[in-house]
Amino acid sequence: FEYAHKAASLGLLYLANKGLYRACASASIKFPSPLIGMFIIIATLLALQEASQKTADRVQAFFNPALNWIQRWLPLFYVPTLVVLPVAVQGIQGADLAKIMAIIGVGMPASLLVTAWVAVAIRNAVRTEMEEQPTPKRLPSFNKYHYAGWGGVLALGLAVAVASPGGWAPQLAVPYMTAATVMGYLIGVALPEGLQRVAHPLITCAVLANVGAAVWGALTGVGYFPTLRAYIAKGSGAMGAGDLLMSFLGVVILSFGFKIFGQRRLMRRHAPEIFGATVLSAAFSLFATAIAAKAIGLAPDLARALVPRSITVALALPIATQLGAPAPIVAAGVCLTGLLGANFAQSLLNRFGFSDPIARGLATAGSAHGLGTAALARNEPEALPFCALAYALIGIISTVLVALPPVARALLAITA
Repeated sequence: FEYAHKAASLGLLYLANKGLYRACASASIKFPSPLIGMFIIIATLLALQEASQKTADRVQAFFNPALNWIQRWLPLFYVPTLVVLPVAVQGIQGADLAKIMAIIGVGMPASLLVTAWVAVAIRNAVRTEMEEQPTPKRLPSFNKYHYAGWGGVLALGLAVAVASPGGWAPQLAVPYMTAATVMGYLIGVALPEGLQRVAHPLITCAVLANVGAAVWGALTGVGYFPTLRAYIAKGSGAMGAGDLLMSFLGVVILSFGFKIFGQRRLMRRHAPEIFGATVLSAAFSLFATAIAAKAIGLAPDLARALVPRSITVALALPIATQLGAPAPIVAAGVCLTGLLGANFAQSLLNRFGFSDPIARGLATAGSAHGLGTAALARNEPEALPFCALAYALIGIISTVLVALPPVARALLAITA
């Protein structure tokens, strides 16, 4: 029953996301359909709560297995665009790559410290005392069946590629590359925590998926780069493994609706700090990145790709679509920003004397989105609720800002 419950709740969210996408496309609505769905979920839960708290709790409980599953596998849905990074950077000059790294290297600390300063200033003004928050339950570790199952799919694909490279192998390309990506992630999260600080699971996952692509390309004769190009087809061909994994990004955004509803009391109590810091953080990151890219002469398409660097990939990609930026570079910028924040955000906050848990949580989310949130969860549980909430809100606020024509025009004008 447990697995059927999980499949049913996840399936409903997946189908709802697909249905909303088609409805918005047919109505020529450019605003990201998953965000519309998220707002519908929040409004529905609030209405149910007014009518019957028990009914609202039952709805939340029904979807909890899906929400836990999404949280457990979340990084895996971000990684496909990082996997195809070798294809994306083929035409980028070395000087532009250096500029990209400079913007990310300076931009993450800037977003972190600006958000922290704003949060502290608002905290000092409103003086709302913190209440003790329940410690979130740790998600269970992956077990031997995960490794055996996905390892078996990987081995089967390799065996078929060797035995019948021109026969059955093409039909197994998607399962094989999906398994290569999942196994890369499973291996990454199994590494010792100290090693993960150097080789983050996302990096391990992307590297091992590329190794898998190289092996597949060699065994089947397709080649490494064609295998990577088929990994994310983006509608230009049959769905690739990356397309399959990324199809859950909309579901991730829908899950934010349940998260925000669950944290509604916290949001009401600390509304000035949370909304003040997240709105200013979102605006600062968008415009400061655009201005910095223009100042150092970064190519316009690459500059636009870095604009949403501080936003979770699930929402950065819709922003990229609105700005006409290349998706792989967008995702790479987001992931690199997150990795930088996951490793250095807490030490930077310590160095600059930010000790308030609310400020630390908001600043970490404002600069390093989900990866920073995951890093904070290990060491600062008191700051985690604010970080997790801001992680969703900053992406939402940024998307709403870019959806406003004057804001979009301003960003495009700056980066032109």
